[in-house]
Amino acid sequence: MKDTVKLVITHFFIISTGVFFIMSLSNLLFDGNGPLSPELPWQVFLTGILGALPTFLFYFKNEPTKKQFKVRTVIHFILIESVVMTEGALFEWYGSLVDALVLFVVILAVYLFVWAYSYFMNIHLARDINAALKRFNEDDGDEEM
Repeated sequence: MKDTVKLVITHFFIISTGVFFIMSLSNLLFDGNGPLSPELPWQVFLTGILGALPTFLFYFKNEPTKKQFKVRTVIHFILIESVVMTEGALFEWYGSLVDALVLFVVILAVYLFVWAYSYFMNIHLARDINAALKRFNEDDGDEEM
């Protein structure tokens, strides 16, 4: 559970940073770099919190099957899209269907980025752990002789 909480906190910061970046870029490209709303930082933090909470879906007491993991990933994505699209409607982040579709694609891109980042960090960690275990096992074999 401790690792899941760390992951939720990490996702909060990644999501918040990504949303700030996307909002700033959108403002620069489409709104002529006008002033941003003073409520925007609070909206982004709320998005970060609500977007990170579904990460608890990945807390498993036992190792999940591939099917369980895939199903939870799909549910996770749907929850995040739903939360952010709902916030977008409530906070008027989009005004038309085209804007909503653009937001949907942006959320998908951020989601894929976060997953790619997590995947590559975990692959690197797994390689380091396996290399350390291999060295440990080799050292044990040398001491027995």
